[in-house]
Amino acid sequence: MAAVAQTRQRDQVLEGGGTLLALCEAGGLPLASACSGAGACGRCLVTILEGAETLSQPEQRELDLLLRLGASAKERVGCQCQVPAGTTGLRFTTSYW
Repeated sequence: MAAVAQTRQRDQVLEGGGTLLALCEAGGLPLASACSGAGACGRCLVTILEGAETLSQPEQRELDLLLRLGASAKERVGCQCQVPAGTTGLRFTTSYW
């Protein structure tokens, strides 16, 4: 299990590796994005509930966007953070699920 997306209706297990945006798309779970994953819009902002240490460290593009959005320390940009294949213990959500 790579990640668990916590929605209002249920928890959805997302398999594989890649960005959180790509995992959601592959699992049929809508994650907003107006920039097609370029890290420019911030609509794919997610809140990490558990397992933040399993994600890639934020690169400068993501850090700049998080700052611009006034994001909390528990938030990441879904199209920018990488989930390694085989990750366990990651749980995340959005403000609109």
